[in-house]
Amino acid sequence: KCIMTQTLLVKVKPNAIKTKIISKSESEMTIALAAPATNGKANLELIKFLKKTFKTDIKILRGKTSRIKLLKFV
Repeated sequence: KCIMTQTLLVKVKPNAIKTKIISKSESEMTIALAAPATNGKANLELIKFLKKTFKTDIKILRGKTSRIKLLKFV
């Protein structure tokens, strides 16, 4: 059984009024997050939002403390 994994470059904008996708292309996405970029709150909001949107598990490969993140869909 072959399991396909995909990565995606995401630019996040924390402290937004609402969590939503601002723009997207095949390899990149910009997301506004309604959580502050402190104590990992924005990362948790991002993972929760994308998990709900894409109905799959998400892992941050790079950029845990950056606004530009490399994500892996598992």
